[in-house]
Amino acid sequence: MSTLLPKETIQVMRQFNDLGVSLYGIDCTLYIPNNLTTLEPVDMYANPDMITYTEYRNQKVWLQWYDKEVIKLRKSNALAEGTLPITARFKMEPEVITSSYIVLPTEYKDNQYKVLEFECINVIMQNTYDAEIYLKFSMAPRRMKGNQ
Repeated sequence: MSTLLPKETIQVMRQFNDLGVSLYGIDCTLYIPNNLTTLEPVDMYANPDMITYTEYRNQKVWLQWYDKEVIKLRKSNALAEGTLPITARFKMEPEVITSSYIVLPTEYKDNQYKVLEFECINVIMQNTYDAEIYLKFSMAPRRMKGNQ
């Protein structure tokens, strides 16, 4: 836990994060990988079909389709030009990790990416020193078998 802020203060900030996600988020189905540690021995020889997921229905996700912070980084050449400016904030429970993905409800089918599945590709740590308060990820459309 943080040495700068008391544990109780961090817990309150996390509760406010969860409240914000509850208010501004949309209901999605969340899939979190549950066997990544068992796949470590095969590492680069593993294929996506080997990963198993735990499904969480009706999880709130706060999606930002055009994150200004990502655009600022891109202008500074801190990100690759092809990086999409999609970010998502999650509640603290269940614990989301990279390689997790969400499935949007069908009414979002007309989004500009023409897919309903988005994968968490990178953790975005913000406004923290040594305690994670906001669970935020950069997102990308999930690759499907036909698109690989």
